[in-house]
Amino acid sequence: MKFEPTLHKLPSGLTVILDPMDLETTTISVLFKTGSRDETPAEMGITHFCEHMLCKGTTRFPTSRAFDNFMDFNGGTKNARTNNTALELCGRILAENANLLLDVFADQLQNSLFDPEKIEVERTVIKDELRRASDKPERQLIDFISGKLFNYAIGSLRTLGTYETIDSFTRDQMLAFLQRRLSAQNCIITVSGKIIDADDMLTHITEKFAFLGTHFVPMNTSITYTPTVAHNPRPDDKNIKLRILFPDIWPLEYECRFNNKCVGKFERFLGRQLFDVVRRENGLVYGLQMTGYGNEEFGVSGVATETAPENIERVVALIAKTAHRVYTENPITDDDLIRFTHKNKLGNADWLESASQRMATLIDFYADYGRLYDFYESNRMVDSIRRDDVIKNSRGYFDGAMSIITQGATFSADLADIWHENFK
Repeated sequence: MKFEPTLHKLPSGLTVILDPMDLETTTISVLFKTGSRDETPAEMGITHFCEHMLCKGTTRFPTSRAFDNFMDFNGGTKNARTNNTALELCGRILAENANLLLDVFADQLQNSLFDPEKIEVERTVIKDELRRASDKPERQLIDFISGKLFNYAIGSLRTLGTYETIDSFTRDQMLAFLQRRLSAQNCIITVSGKIIDADDMLTHITEKFAFLGTHFVPMNTSITYTPTVAHNPRPDDKNIKLRILFPDIWPLEYECRFNNKCVGKFERFLGRQLFDVVRRENGLVYGLQMTGYGNEEFGVSGVATETAPENIERVVALIAKTAHRVYTENPITDDDLIRFTHKNKLGNADWLESASQRMATLIDFYADYGRLYDFYESNRMVDSIRRDDVIKNSRGYFDGAMSIITQGATFSADLADIWHENFK
């Protein structure tokens, strides 16, 4: 499967990425670079509420069922999502009907009814969504990390809003918010899959999305990091979720991609070593992996696992000792890197054959760097990494201000002290 995407900047400022694939279907995303981080405290959750209402009827399709029937008839599906940084309409359809899916998205953005009765229905639905999300331990943990480390500057339950803000939004407020936050300037339309006529598709996009304003839309990328050791108690839990995190060494910049890929190799090796010691040799956890949190301005990375309260001290001690050994003795070899590279080739094959995965990478890369992702150049860069590169670029990994976040059952140990006593 080839990877030959093209980048097109329309006169309005709208960005279009076309990614042709040898498939029978076409996957399309219309994404706006605006999300919950761009909301004021009084607007918390309004982007997500607007996403719901964009799917609840237009002048052409007055009900959700009308949308569904049209998509079924033309061999397609559609959806929408909101997160900390984006509002997206997305879908997949038989290739010969790709322009029809673009028509639907344009109609949603231009002619959604925001019917007052349906707003009240969705208000109830979204509050139920917030209740369900609040009951999920993983969502609680992300929310806790976001609040403690970043003052909610990264994704959290606040994407859904609070009960108070959800109750406060009016039709006029939501329409005004979309008018202000949606523009051709912050819109990326990505098409992956079968593209029958690229020129025709570009012309169609230009015409159908001409209604978008061309005003500048600022993004709130500011983020502050507060190193924290904190526990979110859940007395009924039997285990403790554990995150040991350090500030990223290299910024998320185009010029630092090689440096960050080297750190990624270090983390992969470190994660395997930690898993072998904590899981396979000592049986103290079920799973252990490397993780990260943050945005394009700042991030933290480290270890994620969970264990029983009676094991938490030993787990932290083993992680610290093993991390110190890996960091100081540098046992990673070029053979390890070759093995990682060969393992990656299987994942790359799956990636090349998946329109949705290719689309996600193209969108994220452009959103981060303002450039078109080059799969082959990226792989050449990864293949060129050697042991000395990994060692050099991972120096300082554990030097930054550490945070330890836990959630679940209660315990009394000072985990920061245990880390410092054993990281040597």
